[in-house]
Amino acid sequence: MPDYIDYYSTLGVPKNAGEGEIKSAYRKLALKHHPDRNQGNKAAEAKFKEINEAYEVLSDPKKRNLYDQYGKDWQAGQGGYQPPPGGFRQQRQPPPGGFQYGYQSGPGGGFEQFGDFSDFFKSMFGGAQGFGGRQEEAGRSSLDMEAELQLTLDDLLRGGHKHLTFSYRAGRRTETRDINVKLPRGLRDGATIRLRGQGRESVGRAGDLYLKIRLLPDPRFETDGDDLRIKMDVYPWDAALGSEIEVPSPEGSVKVRLPAGSGTGRRLRIAGRGLPRKDGSRGDLYAEIALSLPSKLSPQQQDLFRKLKEIE
Repeated sequence: MPDYIDYYSTLGVPKNAGEGEIKSAYRKLALKHHPDRNQGNKAAEAKFKEINEAYEVLSDPKKRNLYDQYGKDWQAGQGGYQPPPGGFRQQRQPPPGGFQYGYQSGPGGGFEQFGDFSDFFKSMFGGAQGFGGRQEEAGRSSLDMEAELQLTLDDLLRGGHKHLTFSYRAGRRTETRDINVKLPRGLRDGATIRLRGQGRESVGRAGDLYLKIRLLPDPRFETDGDDLRIKMDVYPWDAALGSEIEVPSPEGSVKVRLPAGSGTGRRLRIAGRGLPRKDGSRGDLYAEIALSLPSKLSPQQQDLFRKLKEIE
């Protein structure tokens, strides 16, 4: 019986939580348990995996609906479907005239980069979205296949290759292929990579494989086209008097001068620290200022704030 995990408890949100509440809870927890902040901490690493798994399900309306509907008895759904041993390679009954398919992501490919996930998650959804045959469309062949390839922000920044292993049934045969996917510059969420000749084969012909890119949320940065955004909490006295602050960037912290009189919402631009573009240049990083107070003020700090209030 696959393990059941309460994804709502994992993120600390109620079952009626909205999209914004789920996203906010994920970012807070992912930032706290991110491997970069917890070097060598196995407990934090395991927690980070659980958080990402929970968000992957609850942020997707279709997956969340299945999870809410079946819960720990999810195997009773869909006509009593039982996953194959191991739970990771997913097989489905083909439609009339169709074929079975499955998908498996190799090391570093798709969401499996975070390590082993629960049996529940693998059995229900696999390491990424399942491969499917395409119907005839304008300019497309019925031999074409498509899938969703999940990437992190670091994948877009580094580029390089991803190794994928996938299988599908064609008639009575099961085909298995290993593919190295080169990640081109300028990839963005929703983009498509076309791999010629990597689709289904029939009578000496081969279709193409289309990989649709889905960018996973990053606990540190938000994307805005070619640019990245990060929120920076600063103390009121630093914002009022001006100060030098350290802004995290994909390549490490950058020291930036915060002008005197800065208020919440002010944006500081760090050129060339955004996402890579096709022409080899990069977008920018924007640090958005938010005023923040210490959780506890000392008596002296309280006294100073009272004096400021009296001056007003």
